[in-house]
Amino acid sequence: MTQVLVSVLAIVAFANNASAQSYECDDRYQECGTPEQSGGGGCGCGGGSILVNNTDLGDTYQYADDYDDDGIEDPYDNCVFGSNIDQADDDGDGIGSVCDNCASTTNALQEDADGDFMGDVCDADIDGDTLANAGDICEYVPDPLQKDTDFDGLGDACDEDMDNDGVVNLDDNCPLVANPDQLDSDPGTWGNACDDDDDGDAIRNTYDNCLSVANYDQADLDANGIGDACDADIDGDLVVNAVDNCQLMANADQTDLDRDTVGDLCDDRFCFVVDGDVDNCLDPTDAFTAYAPDMTGKTGDEIRPRLFTNRENQPVRYTWEVVQAPRHSHATIQNPIGSASVSSPYEYHYLADESVAFTPDVAGTYTLKVTVEQVWSDEVTGEPGLVSEDTMSFEVEGDSTRGCSAVPFGLGLSGTLSVIGMSVGLVALRRRE
Repeated sequence: MTQVLVSVLAIVAFANNASAQSYECDDRYQECGTPEQSGGGGCGCGGGSILVNNTDLGDTYQYADDYDDDGIEDPYDNCVFGSNIDQADDDGDGIGSVCDNCASTTNALQEDADGDFMGDVCDADIDGDTLANAGDICEYVPDPLQKDTDFDGLGDACDEDMDNDGVVNLDDNCPLVANPDQLDSDPGTWGNACDDDDDGDAIRNTYDNCLSVANYDQADLDANGIGDACDADIDGDLVVNAVDNCQLMANADQTDLDRDTVGDLCDDRFCFVVDGDVDNCLDPTDAFTAYAPDMTGKTGDEIRPRLFTNRENQPVRYTWEVVQAPRHSHATIQNPIGSASVSSPYEYHYLADESVAFTPDVAGTYTLKVTVEQVWSDEVTGEPGLVSEDTMSFEVEGDSTRGCSAVPFGLGLSGTLSVIGMSVGLVALRRRE
């Protein structure tokens, strides 16, 4: 009688414990001892039972583990959480019928995508989005809108490449717009194909007057609707920026009197440039300055050295001289001294009978110097007789043009004497004849 009473009390205590936990500790789920072992299991889920009767498997209760109390220990029970003494398994998938989410269809893994306790293999709406599988373009992912951006028959919700551009969604900077080049001008979070601010200037494309270049101020000088940052003709004078000498002021005539490549309309200084030599430009407000630009030529060609000053049509006297020449050169300047009074605009014109000329006879570098003296008082400072000097470099190519008087290359003095001796001998021989 005492033994029966103790057993009853133990069963009641066990039942209370089982109701307070989600499941019993079991080697099938985690190793933490057997709850009904005397004194309780290692996880504290045992009831301290001292029941020692044998189960139908031959174990004593203190070493048995049977969550559903159907007499089948958990490691052998095909429905651990559902009492089924008969262990019925209608579809033969190893899962007891009472706990099988597809009792009539084999599904050992018991997949249930929408968690509705109806296995996927027998669920007419696997993802639970109220759309039957037969017409659902995303069977396993809820997709009530059934959107299919690339029209490939696979809904966006389950399509790894929604726009079908060859770039998977996770790496695609425009997952809903095909852009295999992934072009991103900003660069920002989104590619140009789907970015409503392609250039990242905080101006949405719809309102941005320059989509490809960031221009926060939206400046548009000629008010043509194209921002200056990307307008090929900012001032609207029909001369493109690349060749416009005054990009920010309309000047269709492109007048540039001082030839410094800056249009007069926007040039803040007049300084006449000769042959692109900006560093030595001629400012008519500066002190009197003579200028002779560097030149190039060939041996035997007659060259006219050019003479400039920063004054217009003011009479001057000039003197040219050769201060450096290649070895063996005997070239001289014709009419090196003279006067001139006409310039256009700053280059002086030599008088016809005093035209300066120079003919190089040996290839190499020549340096010519010119000294210029004003005939009258300077028109800017009022000072009389101002003088200025300049030198020009003259690079010459070609062969020697000194003619027969030159010694043949390689003969030297002895060779030359031999040639002369042979000539004298021939003359004497002819006389004897």
